[in-house]
Amino acid sequence: MEKVDIINSEIVDQSYNNAFDLLLGNISFDDLAERNEFYLPEDYEDPKVVLQYFEDIEDYEKCIEIRDKK
Repeated sequence: MEKVDIINSEIVDQSYNNAFDLLLGNISFDDLAERNEFYLPEDYEDPKVVLQYFEDIEDYEKCIEIRDKK
């Protein structure tokens, strides 16, 4: 995977939503690879990191899904 130097809020949001879908099993790496381009945060496999992002943006529905998946 290639690191992105220019990060904007849209890329950050997309990357954490991709990590969320991977954590919950809603999508696979194969599915992501079929897209022209996709992003993931550095620690995408760590549920605590993904949970913290959704807490920060106050998306508590996703927080509950992550919590219940553990």
